[in-house]
Amino acid sequence: MPHVPARSRLIPLAVSVLATCAVTTLAVAPTSASTPQSIAAPRAAAAPGPHGPAVTAPYGASTAVRSSAPAKVATQAVNSTLPVNHSCSSTLRVRAQQMTSGQLSSVCTSLAGQAAYFHNVVKSNSQPVRGDNNTSLEVVVFNSSSEYRRLAGSLYGVGTNNGGVYQEGNPSAPGNQARFIAYRDETASTFTVKNLNHEYTHYLDGRFNMYGDWNANISTPTLWWIEGLAEYVSYGYLRRHNTWAAGVAPRQTYNLSTLFDTTQQHDQDRVYAWGYLAVYYLMENRPADVAKILGYYRTGSWQAARTYIKQNIGTRYDADFRRWLLT
Repeated sequence: MPHVPARSRLIPLAVSVLATCAVTTLAVAPTSASTPQSIAAPRAAAAPGPHGPAVTAPYGASTAVRSSAPAKVATQAVNSTLPVNHSCSSTLRVRAQQMTSGQLSSVCTSLAGQAAYFHNVVKSNSQPVRGDNNTSLEVVVFNSSSEYRRLAGSLYGVGTNNGGVYQEGNPSAPGNQARFIAYRDETASTFTVKNLNHEYTHYLDGRFNMYGDWNANISTPTLWWIEGLAEYVSYGYLRRHNTWAAGVAPRQTYNLSTLFDTTQQHDQDRVYAWGYLAVYYLMENRPADVAKILGYYRTGSWQAARTYIKQNIGTRYDADFRRWLLT
């Protein structure tokens, strides 16, 4: 299959923090604009999907919660439980139970480098979409998965049977705080924040590519892009080989045109591994189409983007995509 992370010309930056993630399945999120939206899953591998056994990914996505209003936070309890309050920059803050100065520095350095990498990949000119007030991200790090399960729910009102939670909130609301609630991976040999780089891509994608909130973003099928880009950027930036995608690519299970219809009802292989392959193929081989699609996404022209994808692209690249999967 294609060797995305191994192609150094696409990966100009090295980092000191490697993020690992739990495999997830997708639950159907409600569509009410007033209800927090979630993509939730167990931290273990999913049951076999319709196209064969589920593949346990060494690096995948965690729960993503994106709500139409800022989450209510128990501020006093947060301050006492998370005494570490470190500002990486004007756009990034870390709250934690316990982190050394070296660990804080490595996280800050990793995310700062990733932002530059992201903007180069998507050609955003670092220009947020209109009306997006999510000027900063707060990264919350608990000491372990058990501490996360014990405390995150009461402090931030989130479910904890997952590998972490990203809360986007309503990006157009003044004072809204985007937040990624995570924990240290105690099974890793070096300090690792679970899902750090995958979820940071969601923040950047939401701010610089996807107009509006989560409900608007998925008003047409865009999950192939949302999760595919998060995998593509995080694997590429970290210089990691995507063994999950490498394992499914030779099967040639899906045409590219089929992947454009991916929704939350589909299994994790299709959402994450195949989303990654779709985005990678387009980035490498059809950059003009990516630019056109992002032009629509950045203005909230969801139906126009959908029409372009289904009519202008359609099945034109299916044969080449299948060939590419075997290279």
